[in-house]
Amino acid sequence: MKDNQKKFSRLPLKGMKDFYPSDIRKINWIIEQIRDIVELYSYEEFLGPLLEPIEIYAAKSSEELVYEQSYYIEDKKGRKFILRPEITPTLARMIARKSQELKKPIRWYAIPTCYRYEAPQKGRRREFLQFNADILGEDSLYAELEIFKVSIEILTSFGATAKQFQVYYNSRRFIDAISKYILNIPENKLALVYKVLDKSDKIDGTEFEKYVIDSFQDEYVVQGILKLKEAKSLEDLLKKFDNIPKEFYDSEGYTEITELGKLIKEAEISDYCCFTPNIVRGLDYYTGVVYEVFDTGKENVRAIFGGGRYDDLLSLFSDERVSGIGFGMGVLMLSLFLKTYKLIPDFVGENDYSDTIYVASINEKVANYAIRIADLIREEEIPCIIDYRFKSLKSQLSKASEMGVLISIIIGPNEMEQNQVSIRNMTTNEQKTTDIGKLIDEIYKIFDELEDADDFND
Repeated sequence: MKDNQKKFSRLPLKGMKDFYPSDIRKINWIIEQIRDIVELYSYEEFLGPLLEPIEIYAAKSSEELVYEQSYYIEDKKGRKFILRPEITPTLARMIARKSQELKKPIRWYAIPTCYRYEAPQKGRRREFLQFNADILGEDSLYAELEIFKVSIEILTSFGATAKQFQVYYNSRRFIDAISKYILNIPENKLALVYKVLDKSDKIDGTEFEKYVIDSFQDEYVVQGILKLKEAKSLEDLLKKFDNIPKEFYDSEGYTEITELGKLIKEAEISDYCCFTPNIVRGLDYYTGVVYEVFDTGKENVRAIFGGGRYDDLLSLFSDERVSGIGFGMGVLMLSLFLKTYKLIPDFVGENDYSDTIYVASINEKVANYAIRIADLIREEEIPCIIDYRFKSLKSQLSKASEMGVLISIIIGPNEMEQNQVSIRNMTTNEQKTTDIGKLIDEIYKIFDELEDADDFND
């Protein structure tokens, strides 16, 4: 009888993705590379819940993120929760909860799955995996320097060069000083300055100029904002303004940018770093140095990831002031960068069966014995596959060969009766029968022979 039941779509929800084993292998390879770098700097892994009260995001994140780009749920009591769009507020809550117990500075990292309700595009999905690293309780600019170095070393560990990416950095305190002492913008308009500058690389020049004019309607301020967008260096920017007051050069923002520039030069990472005055980042909780790592190639000129300094995020949960700086890196965006420059080896997506033992059984009558043999092998923490289809021996060994298996175990009625197995070196096709008590030694012996042969060929 024909089945008239409705068939559902095989596609995931819009902005989501199915990850097959080959996809997961690539993701895990990328994450392990990053994990290796941050753990060299003594960062420890943490993770918080997927759901948080919406209030903690509304208080410090941008309105656009919370009210336009987030997923909400409501429980049976009518309380609203947010599916985390990023993990920094969770980090702040967790630090505030145990701040007195934690030794400063705190170096933590996390690999959360996050959600944002925005239009899917290249490098962006509504569900995404992110890598975050933060230092809390270190107020000096050495924290910024360390975060820059970690960011650079992550990319160079994959083989990326300074010609392929740059760390573009700025300081919100520097923008505050420009706004106050040079452009005479009142303090209550600073948030608008950040909002406008954050759009500077997201829309074309004509549209951006109109956006600035509509936002400020003051020719001097408009021209000042456009100078911030166009400047290529600190010196280039300051040359564009006349009669800069002494108060500007004494300001915390100017001092911060110049001191950070010196640290970058002394650390010999200047080739990777560039002061860029239109970088401000979109989240409201940033207060100091902010940065974005850009792909500088012609094929994909866009930010790979970024981060910045936040001085008062813990104030949502505590009166204690703990400053922090960190970054959030989308694994998808990073993978697109790596693919662009062919920095993901072809073998990463393939499963490696070279250390796996393949058990081929003559027929189903020996199945329980085959399982027993496989258990012995796995007790040695050696991966093992049993072929349960019990097709011809030729077919089973052919499959093992196609998979790249180096050692196969062959089991038939005779082997079972004698408590033995036949073991085959799939590279040389040499085969011998041995008692199961000697099986593990024989496996290691063949692995050693194969390794010696590889060394000889090298």
